[in-house]
Amino acid sequence: MTTRPVSFARRPFDPLLRRWSRVPKSGREVILVGVLGTGVGVIAVGFHAIVERIHHFTIGRLAEHGIGVFLAGSFAAVVGASLLATFLIKGFAPEAAGGGVLPTKLSFWKDFGYIRLRTGVVKFLASAITLGGGVSLGPEGPVVQVGAAAMSAGAGALGVPKQKRRLFCASGVAAAIAAVFNAPLAAIAFVLEEIIGELSSRLIGGVLLAAVAGALVAHALIGPQPAFQAGALDDPSWWGVLLCPVVAALAGAGGAAFQKGALATRGRMRGLTWLPRWLTPTAGALGTWVLGVLAFWWTGSTGIFGIGYDAVTSAISGDFVWHAALVLAVAKLVASFLAVGSGGCGGIFAPSFFIGGMFGAAVAAGAGLFLPLTGSDKAMLAMAGMCAGFVSVIRTPVTAILLIFEVTHQFVMVPFLLVATLVSQVVSRRLEKEGMYECMMRQDGEDPHRVLPPRDYRKWREMPVGELANFRPVVVSDLSEAGLKTALENYRFNCFPVQGADGTITGLLTRPEAMLALATKQPPKLEPAVWAEASLPLGNAQIRIIDSPSNFLCIGVEEHRKLVGIFTLHDLLRGQETLVESDRG
Repeated sequence: MTTRPVSFARRPFDPLLRRWSRVPKSGREVILVGVLGTGVGVIAVGFHAIVERIHHFTIGRLAEHGIGVFLAGSFAAVVGASLLATFLIKGFAPEAAGGGVLPTKLSFWKDFGYIRLRTGVVKFLASAITLGGGVSLGPEGPVVQVGAAAMSAGAGALGVPKQKRRLFCASGVAAAIAAVFNAPLAAIAFVLEEIIGELSSRLIGGVLLAAVAGALVAHALIGPQPAFQAGALDDPSWWGVLLCPVVAALAGAGGAAFQKGALATRGRMRGLTWLPRWLTPTAGALGTWVLGVLAFWWTGSTGIFGIGYDAVTSAISGDFVWHAALVLAVAKLVASFLAVGSGGCGGIFAPSFFIGGMFGAAVAAGAGLFLPLTGSDKAMLAMAGMCAGFVSVIRTPVTAILLIFEVTHQFVMVPFLLVATLVSQVVSRRLEKEGMYECMMRQDGEDPHRVLPPRDYRKWREMPVGELANFRPVVVSDLSEAGLKTALENYRFNCFPVQGADGTITGLLTRPEAMLALATKQPPKLEPAVWAEASLPLGNAQIRIIDSPSNFLCIGVEEHRKLVGIFTLHDLLRGQETLVESDRG
């Protein structure tokens, strides 16, 4: 009997993969960021184009018919779009619900920038349907999550491990924002201010490259024109300069009202027991429809439906009388906070632009009845309102200034934008101390201090251990054979606090001890619990957990032995990892 030698067929990509593996790591990262950033730019431009086409064939076409057709058709479009988007999200990727910036930020810090490709695909489809159908939200949040998911998944497909994807997540955000707004500088600033939270991050090189790639794609596909068209502006008059702080204060207050309304609606919707959770986005969409129809009847504008950028451009051009602009501002404010609070699939950039811009246009049009304001004054007041509304909600002042400048291409606007940003920051912080995303994190049970790292090791050691502890621990109260099997099968933890009949902690059960007890049919031996109060500094907790037999701390008062939370080596290492990532900047 003869044996044939085993032959291994060469795969067609083997030579290419071998050459790729010989490229230095830094070179591979540059190539990947450039190539994937270009792809994200194409996706972002395509997303915006699809939203505009859907909106044109729904709300746009319906507005050309009589009021009866518009009422019925817009109702079907808004409600149908919301229901279809909810079906996609609930059925395929629940994490794609809501905006997009906050989940991306949480993925960046909590999961090393890892986002599933399915999340991006579902977000793309659901958001395009929602926005195109007329729900009062914006495309920026969705495109942020889509871009981050595309680059994170693309990097993973090319061999980048999950723990190394923060660069690609942040770069995907930059490429998407740069492409959708044609604004690379604002994209870089937004990633550094909002996602990373530090202007000197070591990731800035990749973020810059991705933003350039996204902007080049936008230039190639749609040209260099700004997102908001405005004619060449002259220097402002003194009347315009004096009105700028008034506009900024009004727009800042409007942004704060939008934020408070969204958070209140969000909390109220979650507390409703009679309304199924899958119907809450549709309830918010109904609010858009009612307010959109009323505003259309009053002003003739469909700006409440969908993104509303055309109406903002009209406001910059001075096409609205003061009461029409005011009606649109208030209607958009309420419609948008209902949509955000009910979990609609869309972002908050566009509503904040719209609200601030319309308040600015209302002040400009009203003051123009009594003061000699020029067309440039009115345009600049509308754009100052856009900047003030944005920074009131998002709390990224550098991004706000750069973004309005880049989407209008008006250099003469810069002094107005600086004043608007300053006044809006003062007003909005008086009304709401934190921005929308931080408040949403707290509402979701996430402490921003736990998620976002401190800036140096000394501050990290001084943080209370409660900032990193887990306050939803799994405890074991049944030490019978069935109880031990249930704990081992349902959870992969290596250590479990054991709770007595009186609710106090009697000790710690380790996984090896539980397995030994099952094998020998003997009661398990418990290790003594080591305690730490939630206010204990991390530096002390670090020493205590390393010295403990099970590397496990019970959070609470030792005399009471009532468990509040737990602190494990995994929590400690996770906190150190975020500190290292931040410190490398």
